[in-house]
Amino acid sequence: MNSISLPQSITSRWNSSERGKKDANVAPSRIDAMSDEEAIAFLDGLDLSQGQLGTPGPLGELPPVWRVAPDTVLKILEFHEVSEPFTMDLVSSQTSIPVPKLRKCVMWQKKPCMLFEYVEGVDLSEIWPSLGPWTRIKLALVLRGYIRQLRKFKLPQEGMPGPLYPGGMPTNLMKCHGHYFSDLGAGPFPSYAALSAWFDGRRRLTTILNSTPDTDPVSESELRFDDSMPLVLTHGDISVYNVRLGVDGKVWLFDWQLAGAYPQWFEYASIMAYNNDRSLSGWLSFAPLIAGEYQSQFEFMKKNARGLAHYGFQGFD
Repeated sequence: MNSISLPQSITSRWNSSERGKKDANVAPSRIDAMSDEEAIAFLDGLDLSQGQLGTPGPLGELPPVWRVAPDTVLKILEFHEVSEPFTMDLVSSQTSIPVPKLRKCVMWQKKPCMLFEYVEGVDLSEIWPSLGPWTRIKLALVLRGYIRQLRKFKLPQEGMPGPLYPGGMPTNLMKCHGHYFSDLGAGPFPSYAALSAWFDGRRRLTTILNSTPDTDPVSESELRFDDSMPLVLTHGDISVYNVRLGVDGKVWLFDWQLAGAYPQWFEYASIMAYNNDRSLSGWLSFAPLIAGEYQSQFEFMKKNARGLAHYGFQGFD
């Protein structure tokens, strides 16, 4: 059960122009055969004032993603996101999770860029409000199956938390980024124990920041980072904005820039991080079905948000 039928109104919208008809395997693209120099020349000729994709963020900004050819998307990465194409390639080759095919990675205008397959379909955020209960359940079960595959994935750096990288990468690029790290990232962490110690340090910092002369500090033993579960491959950003229902009937998973090796419960906490104005009605209620319920671990993250977001603190001696 790894495909979902699009509602008729959505299907007709895409089929009216006969788009999205492709073989089970990704059709070759002229970009696949380009050399790095040819790809850079191709990028130099683009007009990025049009073709930008994605959903506006809280400040109205769009992600740095463009449809640059009928079959290809350009994504301009930050340097800490260079693990994304490596992770996409691993997941695509070692699981059955539908992930866009990576076409090319180049440096362009001093920025890492990746070119990958454009998937015809519709983002889940566009149609979630119109989906019936049974379709929502089926979608959640498909995503649950994807997460089960990720949790069985053999990590290339066993015992080391954080993003996945090929050997020889500079350690300054291996920081952890995501909903529960500051904008500057954290680490890199050489071990699970080091990651756990960092989170407990942030818990102590939150206690200090929240203490006032008129309040008693929160007991340090009240909440602790749960490191009892194994490190597993985690997408880290599953939301209605990163799931696409393809015209091929597949449920595609996008945006792997926050993926990495984290405790098993991290996926649930990352889904629940969208518990704000951007979360669509009813979506978060499916988080336990998708990723398992780890509410106490999420509460640890939520209650220590102030310390986790603080980027000027280097740690306790």
